[in-house]
Amino acid sequence: MYCIGFVSCGSDEPDSNYEWPEDPNAIIPPSVTKINGLNEETFPIIDGSDSTEPIRIMLAATLAGDYYRCAWIWWIDLSHFLRLQYPQSKEASYQLLSTKLKNNNTHPSYINLIDGTVDLIICARESSEDEQNYAQEKNVTLIEKPIALDSFAFLLNRDNSVDNLTHEQVVGIYSGAITNWSQVGGEDQPIKAFTRNRNSGSQEKMEKLVMQGIPMIEVPAMVVGSMMAPYYSLEVESYGIAYSPYYYYLNMSGSTETVKAISINGVPPTKEYILNNQYPYISDVVAVIRSDTPSKSYARKIFDYLTTPDGKKIIEASGYVVK
Repeated sequence: MYCIGFVSCGSDEPDSNYEWPEDPNAIIPPSVTKINGLNEETFPIIDGSDSTEPIRIMLAATLAGDYYRCAWIWWIDLSHFLRLQYPQSKEASYQLLSTKLKNNNTHPSYINLIDGTVDLIICARESSEDEQNYAQEKNVTLIEKPIALDSFAFLLNRDNSVDNLTHEQVVGIYSGAITNWSQVGGEDQPIKAFTRNRNSGSQEKMEKLVMQGIPMIEVPAMVVGSMMAPYYSLEVESYGIAYSPYYYYLNMSGSTETVKAISINGVPPTKEYILNNQYPYISDVVAVIRSDTPSKSYARKIFDYLTTPDGKKIIEASGYVVK
């Protein structure tokens, strides 16, 4: 467990009335003005993508009560996840809050919002064409709002000598025009280009940000289905290439020692180059509600709160980049 890059862990001490176990990895939520009346009972049901789960966890820890903290833990697949900590005396409150925090991934969370089974979603991309069509079928209008920034990173095994690709080379690899690493300054080895499944957050970003209408290669055996699958694949394929949100790579994958995020056009996908808009593949993290969400509902209040100075503090505390 560790405190991730770009995190402001805060300096406020938790309420002295609660007994906390010693944990050097605990993250104390930032000090903010809270939403009046928001607690575990009134907290809305929030869903979203894997890579934005830390925002939802930090949001709940900060706004649902004065007795929550967070910590990064190792998961069974060796990835990292941000989880709530709470005093033993608040077990019942935590159990209630945990039922409000969903993590059904990008496409299912959009479907859940359209169907009305969740109140608010936070995702690493805007709605896809399929999701927009489904909303139209259901006579639902979505309101999407950018709340943070991330970069879309290309990943290689650290044994691969290539550290940079141009945009044209990336498109060449994923359109099938470039098939050997020697064509882009690497070794004479065939390129194994991994892709993601349709409607996943990463696949939609790849098609929109990078390919921009150019048809991608279709090799079913190279399609990987989960957020961690590209990392597993690259750990055993020295000459593979894959893609992922940079936030997930840096903070959640647990693979930075074996997998590297390379530069594109000579620019790395890091915070500095996101903020100065130099990295070519920058994308919005969005909060989404239905247009018929009542103005006085806590889902609408949180949606509005996320772009206030206090809301930005919470997002930054989760490790995301905010302008």
